[in-house]
Amino acid sequence: MNRTYKLLIIGEPGAGKTTCIRAVSDIEPISTDVECVDASIDDKLTTTVAFDYGELHLADDERLLLYGLPGQAHFDFMFDVVREGLLGVIVLVDAATAHALDSLDATLRCHGQSLRSIPCVLALNKNPQPSTQLLAAFQDVLARHGLCAPLLSIDARQREQIVAVFELLFIQIEHMSEEFSPLEPER
Repeated sequence: MNRTYKLLIIGEPGAGKTTCIRAVSDIEPISTDVECVDASIDDKLTTTVAFDYGELHLADDERLLLYGLPGQAHFDFMFDVVREGLLGVIVLVDAATAHALDSLDATLRCHGQSLRSIPCVLALNKNPQPSTQLLAAFQDVLARHGLCAPLLSIDARQREQIVAVFELLFIQIEHMSEEFSPLEPER
């Protein structure tokens, strides 16, 4: 059928967006990583400055286009660059850091308004068994931003776990009202 679909992966620097796309892409991913000069990003040698891009080939010649956006707030305009035709968003968080809740809050301050009108999933990376209290705290951050989203713990290096996140996102899309259509560019 030769159709394409578009998904977005967002999150703070170090969340694992580039790793996620590398793990699942059927093509050699395109990356715009450069040497990291931001002292606030712990132990990270490179950071994304435009977006990462990969593709996942689906049945019937369909493709899933994957975009990973930079996490710094001054790159928030990139969401509008890839907005047209967007089906859903994965919010990725490095759940092993002490500032994981603050990272999610920062991501939602940048993109929360857009996420209210599109299916999204919160994926907690690097913490295979988060506590019940931590999961509740992440849900509280979502709620403070007016969002309700499925939440799961993943390893962004594992293709099958990323595919499971995509499947969860597509279940959301299927169950949305028929009024939903991919996002149009903001005017």
